[in-house]
Formats: sequence, C-alpha cells, structure tokens
Amino acid sequence: MRLALGFWLADRPLRIADELDYQTLALSIVENGEYSLDGRTPTSLRPPLYPAAVAGVYAVFGSENRYAVWGLQALLSLGTVVLVYRLGSELFSPRAGLWAAGLTCFYPSWLGYTYLLLSETLFTFLLCGACLAFVLGLRRGLLGAAACCGLLFAVAALTRSVVWLFPPVLGAFMLLAWPGNFGRRLAAAALMGAAFAVTLAPWTIRNTRLQQTLTTVDVMGGRNFMMGNYEHTPLFRAWDAISIGNNAKDEEKRWINVLHSESPWPAGTTQGQLDKLALRAGLRFVADHPGLTAERDAIKLLNFWQLERELIAGAAAGFFGVLSKPAILAIAAAICMSYAAAMFTGIFGALLVPPANWRANWFLLLLIAYVCGMHALTFGHSRYHLPLMPLVLLYSGAAVVRAADIWRQRRSPRFIIASLLCAGLAASWVFEIAVVDSQRVKDAVTVGRTESNLRFGVARELSAL
Repeated sequence: MRLALGFWLADRPLRIADELDYQTLALSIVENGEYSLDGRTPTSLRPPLYPAAVAGVYAVFGSENRYAVWGLQALLSLGTVVLVYRLGSELFSPRAGLWAAGLTCFYPSWLGYTYLLLSETLFTFLLCGACLAFVLGLRRGLLGAAACCGLLFAVAALTRSVVWLFPPVLGAFMLLAWPGNFGRRLAAAALMGAAFAVTLAPWTIRNTRLQQTLTTVDVMGGRNFMMGNYEHTPLFRAWDAISIGNNAKDEEKRWINVLHSESPWPAGTTQGQLDKLALRAGLRFVADHPGLTAERDAIKLLNFWQLERELIAGAAAGFFGVLSKPAILAIAAAICMSYAAAMFTGIFGALLVPPANWRANWFLLLLIAYVCGMHALTFGHSRYHLPLMPLVLLYSGAAVVRAADIWRQRRSPRFIIASLLCAGLAASWVFEIAVVDSQRVKDAVTVGRTESNLRFGVARELSAL
C-alpha cells in the first residue's frame, strides 16, 4: 500500500507552505552548506532535524529525489507501527499490541502524511520511540532507558519544538513515579534531563549566538503565541490569524504591525529578539483578557481534536491530481470514519480498560495532555493531533480486545463519562461543519470570492503554522 501511494504521489508539485520551506532549507544545506531560506543568511525559523534528514537523502540520492524521501518516510512509518506493537505489548498484551499496530499501520491520515514533505512522520516515530524507552525503563527500573528517553525527546524537539518544554514536566513526574527509592528516582530524572540538555545544547548555542538571545530550537513560539492571543485572533479557527493583513485594508491588523505599534524595535533586531517581544505581547493580552482567553482556549482545545479534513481539502483542491467526486467522497469517508472510530474506542479504552501499570498510563495521558495543551494555547489546529494518534490507538487496541469487559461496565460512572466525552466530541464536529463552516461559506459569497480565492484559502489552511 505504501509503495502504491508513493508512486502515485511522488511527482505531485509541492503546494503547502511548510513543504516549500523544508525543501528550500534542505537544498540550501546540500548546495551551500548553510541552514538558510535564501541560501546565504542563517536562520532559526524552523527546527533543523527534518530539513537535515531530507538534505541527507538528497546528498546520497540526488537533489529533489522525492522518491528516496518517500522511501525513507515509508520505512519510518512502518517503524512506528513496530514501536506501537512493542508499546501495546508492554502496556496491555501482545494481542492488544497487534491490534494497535494494525490500526496504526492502515490509519488513512497516517498513510497520506507519509507522502507529504512534512515533519509528521519523523516526529511521530521519535515520539513513539521516546515513549517506548520510558515505558521499558519504568517497568524494569533501567536508568539507561531514562537517558535514552531524554535523548529521543531532544531529537524529537529538534524535529518539532512543541516538546522541548516537556522534559521538566517529565522529570517532576519521574520523581514521583519512577520505581525505587528517592535516590534512584532522582538519578533517573537527572539522567533523562542531562541526556536531553546535552543533545539539544549544540543547536541552542548556535541559535543563541545567531539571534543574540536565548533560542532553544526555533523562533516561532512567541509569534505563534501572539497570533493565537491578540485582539484580532478569530474566536473560531484561531490559526487563520496568520492570514490577517493579507489585503491592504486589514494590514494594520497583522500581528507584526500590531506588535510594532505597541513595542517599536530598533534596526538590527534579530528574529529571536522579535519573537521574545511577540511572546511578551501575547502574555500581556492574556493577563488583560482572562475571560476571553479562557473562551478561546476552550474552543482551540476542541479545534485540536476536530475531524482530520486537511487531506480531504487538499484532494478537493487538486493537490493530489485530478480526482472524481466519488473518489474524494470515498477518501473523506475513510478518513473521517477512521478518526471517529479511533477517538471513540480510545476514550473508552483509556477510561475503562487502562494499562495495569498506572505509572505508564499516567505518563501517556500526561504527554497527550501536554501536547494538546500547548497547541490550545496557540492555534489548536487539528493537523497537530496526528502524532498523538498512535498513542490514542494503543487504547483503541485494548478496547477492541477487551470489548466484553467494557460492555460489562456499561452502568458504571466511567462508562457514562466516556459516553459523554464521545458525545461532546461528536457535537463539536457537527458544530464546526454546520455552524462555523456554513458561516464561512456565507461570508465567502457575501464578499464575492472566486473559486481560485477559495482554493487559496484551502492551501492557506493546510499551511497553517
């Protein structure tokens, strides 16, 4: 299946902004030996590992050889399936691990993202590897596994910076939950933290010198936070703040123009220093508008778990070649039904048949909550829940294997809570489609958007930061 998809999608043009940036960075590394978007000026705009990996493939197999990139990502995709099997076997049983691995292997969105020039495939592989290292260390008290976990979380942070603040949270958890006396718990947490810091340090030092301010991974966090938390952030679809100011009449509402009016900066200000100014501006807005912030964050939390419609929108816009309407409808049905089934079974599995090892269970839930919470503070785009889906599918595999046990608990409070959570999630999907999207269509008609404008909107949504 992966080979077939690879040959079908290999020659498609790159249409998503993130893909174009990754391509530019990879070619700059290969051709100029510089991590740069213009071939000359060093940048810290994006985490380095994914462009470096693509550059490594190009160096070996030839520049812009996307067949080779798809081959590597297909292997990483299958490697993630193996990691999910091992995790499921350690947490539940080999049978539950096999179910979780099978569900992950053929999960439609996971298959589709394998053939986009995006960091999801690599990041998910590293995230699952870090989880497996932690679970093995937790179950067997291995200090080496704690160090391996820290290293893998650092490499994952160099692929996608959302997890670079997770190790302090994890360290506190390890002091409470790692097996053994306090001295052993402290040693495990210290080894994890040291491995993380040592792995991240070279890139952080390079960025800090370049940006003249502490910059751990990239210079996107502050501006993303401000775009998700300033006066012009949309209440619904907060990620669309990136497009504010694209037309002349709204130019003063663009985040950078608002920031400059509030905190003018001198010539020579680096992107890192600008990012710090944006972070402070966002924090000031949050402090001054706690009620609005809470409302926005609740909506962004639901947006994070919205239906996976990015690939569907891309197919409808012609990103993957000319497809008939029945084909697009079949793709939409497969993606949406798979996601809904994964979420519902995952919720019931987590609440009614969790792993016997409560420490491992709380670790997985803590990681899911952390990633979800970080995105709820910024954009809450549904694209960013995809790396968490293999973890959700671990609980789905357990739910499938122990369906009879779940049904026997149908009168329990946990069953009722799981049912309410599923109903609430489904209601948010219906609201998004029936209310938010319908209003967007009305607005589009009102302002007289052309079909090309609408397609540009789809492309912009796919490239949301």
